[in-house]
Amino acid sequence: MEIQVIGGGIIGLSIAWRLARRGLAVAVHDKGPMASEASWAGAGMLSPNGEFRTPSVWADRALRSLEAYPAFVAELEAESGVSIDFRICGTREEDRWYPEEAQVDPRGVCAALQAACQARGVSLRPHSPVAAPAAPAVVASGAWAPGGCAIRGTLLGYYLEPGVLPHIVRRGHHYALQRNSGFVIFGSDEEPNVWTYAPRPEGVSALRRAAAALLPGLLDRPPDEVWTGLRPSSPAGDPVVGAGGAPGLWNAYGHYRNGILLAPVTASLIEDAVTSSLGTG
Repeated sequence: MEIQVIGGGIIGLSIAWRLARRGLAVAVHDKGPMASEASWAGAGMLSPNGEFRTPSVWADRALRSLEAYPAFVAELEAESGVSIDFRICGTREEDRWYPEEAQVDPRGVCAALQAACQARGVSLRPHSPVAAPAAPAVVASGAWAPGGCAIRGTLLGYYLEPGVLPHIVRRGHHYALQRNSGFVIFGSDEEPNVWTYAPRPEGVSALRRAAAALLPGLLDRPPDEVWTGLRPSSPAGDPVVGAGGAPGLWNAYGHYRNGILLAPVTASLIEDAVTSSLGTG
């Protein structure tokens, strides 16, 4: 019996890896290349305190997922042989300091997940859309999940000297972080129900002003890279994770800005639900 995972982003790949570690046969389908949508576009800010302002189930899960990240990365690097740019660096948000927060390169995580999945025998099937999943299956197709929606975000990238931004800095929904390579990412804006990828010039100009307000050294510097991503949201605003509408179907989508952060805890929740249902736990 093969479990279909519909969606090859960080959520779907994390779930597939965890299920394969339990000895299950898994195939991951994606309508395009693996990890080419929100997971490719994301900055990789692991900042639950700034993202979840009020107590909730998902606020608690976000903190648990942050705590799980060091072990998640270490296990993934060991199984895949792929090095991941991950750093506990802390977040400065005006008068607040969150020393436990971190950042990770989601493209590196997804490359490692693909290698680890293949090492575990997972069948990766890019350019293989599934219109009607047959049980057992996990729907992790982000904005393209039934009931899902897209909120486009634009990001700016700057090649600077490594070490000039030792921690994440935030102001409201804007943030900046720096990879170990020196690449600084600034984001982001929000455009609900926009399904195209070409950045709007006026949106880029607004982001440049916001970037200069947060990091004055960027005042007269144009970005070296500009890109967009379609964040996967849900009508209720919270991630949709758990049993689907029929036996043998599970959902794992709608993580909005926090799919990278919530990947470990989401994979664990779906792993437990699937293995319990199939009697393999």
